Amino acid sequence: MICKVRNTLKEYSMPINSKRVVVALSGGADSMALLNVLYALKDEYAVTLEACHVNHGIRGESADRDEAFVTAECEKLGIKLHLLHADVPSLAKERGLGLEECGRQVRYDFFSSLGDCIIATAHTLSDRCETLILNETRGTSLKGLCSIPAVRGNVVRPLIDCTREEIEVYCAENNINFVTDETNHDPTYSRNRIRLNVIPELKKINPSFEKAVARLIASANEDEDYFDALTKETVLKAKKENGFDADFIKNQHPSVRKRVLVSILKQYAGITPELVHLKLVEQILDGGTAEIIGNTVVTVKNSVLTVNPEKEDTAEWQADFSSLCAKLPFGIVRAEVFNKNDLLPKHIVHNKVLDYDRIVGQCVIRNRRAGDKIRLAGSSCTKTLKKLFNEKHLEGRCNRLILADDIGILWIEGIGCADRAKITKETQKILVIGEVYND
Repeated sequence: MICKVRNTLKEYSMPINSKRVVVALSGGADSMALLNVLYALKDEYAVTLEACHVNHGIRGESADRDEAFVTAECEKLGIKLHLLHADVPSLAKERGLGLEECGRQVRYDFFSSLGDCIIATAHTLSDRCETLILNETRGTSLKGLCSIPAVRGNVVRPLIDCTREEIEVYCAENNINFVTDETNHDPTYSRNRIRLNVIPELKKINPSFEKAVARLIASANEDEDYFDALTKETVLKAKKENGFDADFIKNQHPSVRKRVLVSILKQYAGITPELVHLKLVEQILDGGTAEIIGNTVVTVKNSVLTVNPEKEDTAEWQADFSSLCAKLPFGIVRAEVFNKNDLLPKHIVHNKVLDYDRIVGQCVIRNRRAGDKIRLAGSSCTKTLKKLFNEKHLEGRCNRLILADDIGILWIEGIGCADRAKITKETQKILVIGEVYND
């Protein structure tokens, strides 16, 4: 296996030569094999070898046993060990994360704290297979088929081409001790179910399943490298002084277009959008506004796409509308009441009328508020204004007129009235809201 690791270090250009290399050491078979392989190669590569271990505060006495084990093994080899005690259950609750994801974050934060070094983790080809299948169950893209990368920043994975079976054989032949994490057999973890139930069935179909997946991952990585280079080139071509050329982006192949939008949103908003968010942005490439992930706003105006443009004045304002006339921060708006048998003026827009008698209590004109929602006329469900504005691709959202009473929103400018205020056969008085004009 040492020869295989040598080949892996060369194939993926893992930068360990003459470096301080810290092995992420759990105490399991994979990490103990990695520690011993790198120990055997440290002089050949002029490596200063160290190790680190995280006690996640999850498994009680078992975790303490693992910590004592890796401490003793590092002492035997004369390897410096960095230890971290963390209360992952409490952190997971605080951060709103699952235990597995929170534990991963804690580990990588710990790695970052170790200073200038190369982190060597014991991910294997078997781990790669499990991750690929897990990604597929979530509806992955090509990126997900690339599975676990061999190198990411200062993190390297020298065992990435070795199967778990090969590692177990190596440990047995070299009398390498290791501990077993009992949670590896806990079926509540999706990865364990894949490892214990899914992969054995796939190996019945193809005994060389892991090697086949390795070829798939290699091919996916080649394609991903090509698309990554093409995406960077396209983003540069689309860049304009005040944003990005929306027409140019729109005319790209869908695969490239989505990648370009992901790249722009990562760079300028610090977010990784999902497919549903990308579709919202694609829908406004001819013009409009979309709100995605938190407060990220994408706007296309005059064929220029901008991310989080200078915000409109979001100060809340409200005006009494009991007299059917109100002075707003940017003009005056009036309304008229017609009897049901009156002939309405021809210029009346259908989405500016509602049943006057449905107003309950005080009537006000205001702008939007966080959490505003409405059930529109003819709709069977209630939607937030954010969702409605996205669906309609409306701009100027912060100062769209909203008519509300003591119960809630009655009418929204550019969208229409609430279902409870729609015109029916029983309607006696019709409220018609006029245009805003300067005073």
